[in-house]
Amino acid sequence: MTDITIPLAYPATELRPEAVEFGKVRYDDAFRWLEEDADAAVGAWQHAQDELAQTYLAGLPAFESFAERIAAIGETDDVTVPTFAGGRWFKRYVPDGQDLAVVEVGDSPTEPGRRLIDLNAMRAGEPLSLGSFLPAPDGRKAIFSWTAGGREEPDLHVIDIDSGEVLVDGVPHRKPQNFAWLPDSSGFIYLALDAALAGEPSLYRVTLADPAAVTAEDVTVDHPVARPILSADRRHIVLALDHLAPRLDYILDTQGDAGWQPFLKGIPGIFRGDILGDHFLAITDDGAPRGRLVSIPLATPTRRETWREIVPASDNVLAFVMVTGDRAVLLDWVGTYSRLRVIGSDGTIEGEIALPGRGMVNSFGANMVLPTMIDPIARAAEGEILFVYSAFDQSAALYRANLAARTIEQLSEPKYRLAVQALDLECRSADGARVLYHAVARADLDLSKPQPTVITGYGGFNVSVAPGWLGTQWAAWIEAGGVVALAHLRGGGEHGTPWFEQGRMKLKQNSFNDVHAVAEDLIARGVTASDRLGVTGGSNGGVMASAVAVQRPDLYRASIPVVPITDVLARVRDPVTMVSSLDYGDPADPLMADVIYSWSPYQNVRDDIAYPALLIDCGANDPRCPPWHGRKFAARVQQASTGDLPILLRVRADAGHGAVGKAQKIRMSADNLAFFAEQLGLKS
Repeated sequence: MTDITIPLAYPATELRPEAVEFGKVRYDDAFRWLEEDADAAVGAWQHAQDELAQTYLAGLPAFESFAERIAAIGETDDVTVPTFAGGRWFKRYVPDGQDLAVVEVGDSPTEPGRRLIDLNAMRAGEPLSLGSFLPAPDGRKAIFSWTAGGREEPDLHVIDIDSGEVLVDGVPHRKPQNFAWLPDSSGFIYLALDAALAGEPSLYRVTLADPAAVTAEDVTVDHPVARPILSADRRHIVLALDHLAPRLDYILDTQGDAGWQPFLKGIPGIFRGDILGDHFLAITDDGAPRGRLVSIPLATPTRRETWREIVPASDNVLAFVMVTGDRAVLLDWVGTYSRLRVIGSDGTIEGEIALPGRGMVNSFGANMVLPTMIDPIARAAEGEILFVYSAFDQSAALYRANLAARTIEQLSEPKYRLAVQALDLECRSADGARVLYHAVARADLDLSKPQPTVITGYGGFNVSVAPGWLGTQWAAWIEAGGVVALAHLRGGGEHGTPWFEQGRMKLKQNSFNDVHAVAEDLIARGVTASDRLGVTGGSNGGVMASAVAVQRPDLYRASIPVVPITDVLARVRDPVTMVSSLDYGDPADPLMADVIYSWSPYQNVRDDIAYPALLIDCGANDPRCPPWHGRKFAARVQQASTGDLPILLRVRADAGHGAVGKAQKIRMSADNLAFFAEQLGLKS
């Protein structure tokens, strides 16, 4: 630990007890008033807390060195798979020397092209984020959406690629997303999330011939989140309902007049897949906890006796399947590491595509894989795919694979490499469940004695954290002598549907027990000690980092919850938060209210406890995890804690569900690493 002591004087927080009730849960909430963004007193309190946090963090001995090192390493996880359409390549990236993204079009997936979009030139007073960029199948037009200041209410254009003309200037909804072009590029279908939340029809169509005539699709959608997906045959659009456990309820033959027809509606299980010939290749957990691959005739989808099993259930997790040309590529996870195999037109497995090593396949550089929401592989020219590969020792690089030859071609170099030791470890959770995790450290670091260690993970919403590049922030931490433990927590998708189901709703506490088990195992192995152990995560991972810190204050020295939900009962006040956090259960349900109350971080802060150091990191404009969660949590822990460790609230202006732009990301990473270095005793 350093010898520098930075005094803290927290702003006085007025107690205003107010009786609240969720289901049959009743209690007095002394900080409910901090939920109100428009209250001047709330704004003043938040500003004072943020100023205090900024001053404290900037004064830490490691802050400047981490800021300089992060800037020197540069962006390493911003590699994104280009999109191929109409013989053209569309690339999105952040140019050197600039802060925001651009989009280029060209004849190559790697060579410079003509710039179509430049958010740096569009910026008007606050940073912009690129939302969707989706070229039409003909490659001559594209949907382009962007948001300002981290708010998730996008502006939307459809542009002509060659002339730059705006063909569509907005749609009549505040939250359009999940776009799918019609095969002939004449228009597109999208989800209007704000309409879905209001109980209105949620799928709409725009026809470029008359873009003002936006019409609702004639299909009944019984879930707020729907994703229309244009299939590889460029004829059918399948409709996936539920972003957590997708059901392929409907299909649209765009060359027929029948409209939307039931597809796998009513068939038990999760389904995702693609069309190969006259069959639908589907990964399903029906009869296979970790997935099996079946071929389903388009003519008889609900007649199970006509299905053919291609890949049976096993210990490996089937993650994603995509068709290009007359073959398909299957992504699965073997002990959490990625594998690619090729399936022929007759349904036989032709062989494996050898990857550069043990690592992660994704469509972007970050190590979170969301196959139910974002395709981790992209089509290239017919019979080819593109993907991003990374590993603990190398940042993301772009690769192309030929399915017929089962060969890969490296299209870009990793921006950074690290000499690391990566240990594949396991422990047992409170109920005996086997929890896998990876401890990653500098190659020469002595792990026989306790080292400053941070556990990170997600554990929710069927999202998988993969053993790939951990990003610039953690590269700087590892280089400085810190350890990162990447944990596969229940609620995630790393081990199939049971793993997902065992960490949600009534069983959510399992996710937190898994973190505690990893912490205790790291200590038992001598890798770290409780006074050298931290925990962090973002969004649902921020819920985790908040919950474990208040549940086991003896086990962790420091916690950084990033954009967390901390009052999980009161999230009902925000419709977007509710629909994006369905895994937690409905507080209006008396049973679920009791369960949520038992683990919700805010409600479980106890008086007269010495809590770990906390840096609660929020975005001022975050609609999914609004900053009032951080305000209430900070106030409650500051009031309750008897320790002398800092309890800081950082609310970043012009940020939403994460930092926007390079400069903001560098500051955020430097804040977090300097905080952990101070609390965990890292001497770089």
